[in-house]
Amino acid sequence: YSYDNKYLVSATLRSDASSRLAKGHKWHTYPALSVGWNISNESFFNIPQINMLKLRAGYGQTSNQAILPYATLGRLGTRPYNFGNDNYTTGYYLSSLSNPDLGWEYSITTNYGLDFSLFDNRLSGTVEYYVTNTKDILLNVGLPETSGVASVTQNIGETQNKGIEISLNGIIFY
Repeated sequence: YSYDNKYLVSATLRSDASSRLAKGHKWHTYPALSVGWNISNESFFNIPQINMLKLRAGYGQTSNQAILPYATLGRLGTRPYNFGNDNYTTGYYLSSLSNPDLGWEYSITTNYGLDFSLFDNRLSGTVEYYVTNTKDILLNVGLPETSGVASVTQNIGETQNKGIEISLNGIIFY
C-alpha cells in the first residue's frame, strides 16, 4: 500500500507444509511486514542536491526443511548371516532412529535501511543494517557407538547473523 507516494506498507502471510517433517510439525506460517517513508516527497523537504531519500524497515521469516525424506521415521537395515555352509539368513538392525518431534528450521530477519539518490541521480545507494536469528537448526547429533546408530537428526541450536550492507552506484559519464 502506498499513500501519496510518501508512506509505504507491505504485509504478507504465507504457510507451507512439508511431508519430510514429523506429524504435528509439518506446517509453518511466515509473516512479513515492511514499511517505508519517502522523505524526499514531503513538502518540507527542499534540498535540491538530494533527488530521493527513503527510510525503510522490514521484518520477515523464512524456513528450511532440508532433510532427507523419511528422516523422521526409524529405519531397519539388513545384513546376511551365515550359519554353516549353506545356511544363510537375513538379519535386521536399527540403522536410524525415529524423531517424532522433527520440525522446521526457521530464520527471523529484521532490517533497517536508507535509500538515496544525489546530484541529478548520478550517485545513488543504500545503507542497510540487518539481524537474522535462526532457530531450531536441523542438525545430526552424534550418538555413542554403543547405541548402534551413528547419529539422529534433531532441531537444536541457534545462530545470529548481523551486519551492515552498503551499496553505491555512480554514473561517471553522462
